[in-house]
Amino acid sequence: MTSTYFIRILILMSIFLGELAPASANVSSPAHLKLNNVSWIHHSSGIRSYNFVDIYQCALYFPDKGKPFESLDLTKLENPVAIRVEVLTSMLPDHMPDVWRETIKPEIIDKAFRRFQKGFLSLEEGDVLIFMYLPGEATSLFLNEKLLFADPGPGLMEALIEQWVGSHPISEDLKEALMRK
Repeated sequence: MTSTYFIRILILMSIFLGELAPASANVSSPAHLKLNNVSWIHHSSGIRSYNFVDIYQCALYFPDKGKPFESLDLTKLENPVAIRVEVLTSMLPDHMPDVWRETIKPEIIDKAFRRFQKGFLSLEEGDVLIFMYLPGEATSLFLNEKLLFADPGPGLMEALIEQWVGSHPISEDLKEALMRK
């Protein structure tokens, strides 16, 4: 019991404190996604790890068609964007991490948050969350391709990008690497 509790604390700490590292060769995000009649292209991803345990992979997607990658600005959210989170371990905490709660709860109505929290508590290894933002429409959350809720406006996606990608998500080195892809 104590070792299980200790492992859960380590995983929880990694979710809060761990850095997203470049995706390893043995875990890869799909190159293309098709969700709600929108085609998406994978642009970058990383794996949240702690003490050699891969927790989840977070991947950033942009529309298949649209503006060239170098003109996309995640700080303004004038373009569609999707974030795909794949759970890579079965050792998840038995409650939603505070950082997820603090990021998501203020952005959505209570009913949608309760639905998200219920979905989080049932997550298992291999489950996939996709947050999809379409300008002028909403930020939608899908769990294993099933819509959990849609929140109007960009607020939820802005909070997610700030939390998972950072306020300056595209460095010049990363942009050059992605353009060579």
